[in-house]
Amino acid sequence: MNRYLMIFVCMVLLATTAFATHVAVLETGVDGAAKDKVPLSDRQYLTNVLREEAVKQLPATEGYTIMTRENIQQMLPPGKVIEECEGSCLVETGKNISADYICQARVGSFDGDLTLSAELYETAGNKLIASFNGHGTNLKELLALIERKSPDFFMVVKNMEEPDEEDDESEDEESEETEEAPQDTVVAAAPMAEDTTRVNAANAYDELDGKSGPQVGESIPANVEDDSNESSIHWVPLSISAVALVAGTVLAVVGNNQAKTAADKGGDTVSDLKKNRDDAKTGQTLRAIGIGVAIAGAVGIGLSFAF
Repeated sequence: MNRYLMIFVCMVLLATTAFATHVAVLETGVDGAAKDKVPLSDRQYLTNVLREEAVKQLPATEGYTIMTRENIQQMLPPGKVIEECEGSCLVETGKNISADYICQARVGSFDGDLTLSAELYETAGNKLIASFNGHGTNLKELLALIERKSPDFFMVVKNMEEPDEEDDESEDEESEETEEAPQDTVVAAAPMAEDTTRVNAANAYDELDGKSGPQVGESIPANVEDDSNESSIHWVPLSISAVALVAGTVLAVVGNNQAKTAADKGGDTVSDLKKNRDDAKTGQTLRAIGIGVAIAGAVGIGLSFAF
């Protein structure tokens, strides 16, 4: 009993932390003459919208974790100024905060207009994988640019994480060939196995009651049952795993609804925006935990039948 509980706990921890792809959206920077036109609060709102788009395109239900502003700040080295980072500095920052992908938008100016550029880097490969640029006469036009460009921008991460379809097809073909190969051998060996079973059954009758059992070639009586399959199902871990699967699913649904509701509310004031952001963060955390528990429960059910 204790052994199965330990296995279950380990599965939950691994499912919720080890397999998530972490994406960090850093604070929007500002360059040149735009510093006087775009205050910090406006840049933070642009960052919030960009991070919200990342959550939409890379949901926790598909194994992605979008790092919050608080998570990023806590993991940064002392004295690190993110707004001054560009290019290789962003990649190094991504490694420092254990992010698989990192992105940042920057506001500038060109010919009297405001400009916006965003870059997305893969930290492991030290390479730029996506970017977009645009301009507008005011911040609302830059906001519309983010909402329009972000889906394709973050979809690059999902495309990089998906396995190559050609490799999957080749693996499927190899597995089919492997499964078909031993069929002739199995058919040829079947008569021998059947005769051996009948002989063993006859010997079992002799040992139990001293009477002569069925001879080779005779059928085994219908009332002789094999109870070996019953012992292969471990009911205690099966019940725990089933409860974990249901509870995790419910928790993931509740957390997802909470995160979506809080994200859709936005906020007219700084306090409302902060409250809704915290509620969304809590919902995302609940959703991730629920998914992990549900996965662990499903794996536990499979192991209960397999062993």
